[in-house]
Amino acid sequence: MANIEEFRSYFGAGNHDAAPAVNAALAAAKVSGERRLVFPRARYDFWPDRASERYWFISNNDEGLKRVAFSLEEYENFEIDGQGSEFVFHGYVLPFTLQGCRNITLKNFSVDWARTFHSEAIVLAAREGSIDLEIPDQFPYKIEHDRLVFTGEGDVTYGIENMLEFDTEKRETAFGVFDNFGVCEWHKAEEIGPRQVRLHAKFSTLPTLGNTMVITDGKRLCPAITIDRSQHVTVQNVTLYHSGGMGLIAQHSADLNVSNVRVTARPGSGRMISLTADATHFVNCAGEITLEDCVFENQMDDATNVHGIYGRISAVLSPTEIEFELVHPQQRGMDIFAAGDPIEFVRHTTLETYHENTVSCVEGLNKQFTRLTLKSPLHPDAAVKDAVANLRWIPNFTARGNRSRGNRARGFLVTTGGRALIENNYFHIAGAAILIEGDANYWFESGAVKDVTIRGNSFDRCNYGVWGRATIEINGAIEPQYRGASMYHRNIRIENNIFMDFHGALLSAHCVDGLTFRGNTVHRSNDYPRRNKETQQIAVDFCLNTLMDDIANNSDSLGTRETAG
Repeated sequence: MANIEEFRSYFGAGNHDAAPAVNAALAAAKVSGERRLVFPRARYDFWPDRASERYWFISNNDEGLKRVAFSLEEYENFEIDGQGSEFVFHGYVLPFTLQGCRNITLKNFSVDWARTFHSEAIVLAAREGSIDLEIPDQFPYKIEHDRLVFTGEGDVTYGIENMLEFDTEKRETAFGVFDNFGVCEWHKAEEIGPRQVRLHAKFSTLPTLGNTMVITDGKRLCPAITIDRSQHVTVQNVTLYHSGGMGLIAQHSADLNVSNVRVTARPGSGRMISLTADATHFVNCAGEITLEDCVFENQMDDATNVHGIYGRISAVLSPTEIEFELVHPQQRGMDIFAAGDPIEFVRHTTLETYHENTVSCVEGLNKQFTRLTLKSPLHPDAAVKDAVANLRWIPNFTARGNRSRGNRARGFLVTTGGRALIENNYFHIAGAAILIEGDANYWFESGAVKDVTIRGNSFDRCNYGVWGRATIEINGAIEPQYRGASMYHRNIRIENNIFMDFHGALLSAHCVDGLTFRGNTVHRSNDYPRRNKETQQIAVDFCLNTLMDDIANNSDSLGTRETAG
């Protein structure tokens, strides 16, 4: 066992910067074969100046040359135990990266930033065309060329990409409000008092006095924990108070256990939000992914997202060769195929798989385009704009005993062809609590689900925001004119859940073969306005082999009705 105090002489910046000591301790442990690095419980600060450096492509975050505090490359059977320590970061630095590792445990610490990547302000007044804000001391700013610009440590500045209103008392996005993307380009700012600013701009929704405006710059440069091409990784008893990107992002990794991880704003900090993006995210992973007994609250995007990547065919070069493109900018640089991988071909219109093959050779042209040679001839109808996906990297997913609340957007996004079990979780979410989607035209997130069980969960007044139409949505991104030709998702069971509902839309689904909704209990709530009295409780279109409970208006008792299409 190695103790970070053994490397106290490496601490820099007036004996405060722990990054050099961590670098030295990790290097020594790799040479000596030590299997554990412990931190006596304390606060440890990390600056980017003497952290290690590497260029990273991190899916659904922003690529770039990154400084990293804890950089683990090809470590095996290793544990980092913070013993309750606080890890506080300064500026653009990634806390943890794992690459090519096996049997790694991260536990018993918290992550925060001295200056967050977002800012907040209290609404003093609102009128058509302008709002007045009071900005707390912890969010330094300046007005430059009539623009509001937030500042960080040193000469760091943060622009304004989005402003979103949160209900200060309820600590959640304000009812029915929209994002204000692009406000940086069309606002004018003026100082009207000590730390008080008037913003002249058109807002999607006029904010309520006393509410909190959360201001972000839209960048995802510093996720807290990045796991790449690693196996058997455990993250437990970790609290993520903040990060400039996702909390935990795993890509091309297998067998991941995330337990008792808390994503939350630091108590007593006065901050409304925690992370600036998703709490957790899993891309092209395999094996078993488990989220258990976690809390995901007040982050600026979804609680979790489990998906693969669709590449878009850009050229058919020969009967056994294609070129494909990674379309979404935050997916570029990802190597989604290797020789020997099974590959599926998907119609971009219907999302139906029409051909499977095996990759024999991969030639990466650059971060955007790749050429593949296949073992067998292509389907004769293979066409440009259709999609390809890897059939090897498909995980099973279990989410049990988690609590998700107060964040922007949605709860659990699940698009994996493996077995998925979502049970005994609590959701109080502004959008859809559970979204099963997949698309090959915008996000390019695959794939079709084949075995999903959603049971024993509590859905508490979800959809008070604008990020969904129903508490549970099963909506492959298929244009309406093609839905009759596609059964994209299969075998989904929604059983024995409790819905505390105010808006009336429990389930929205299309293009599913095998959909069960039974044994669920619905309680009515008047805590929020009902926006649309014509909302269907269960809206199921273009589905086959469904088993649905009958739901009478204002009734808690549900019968059973069986249908087949």
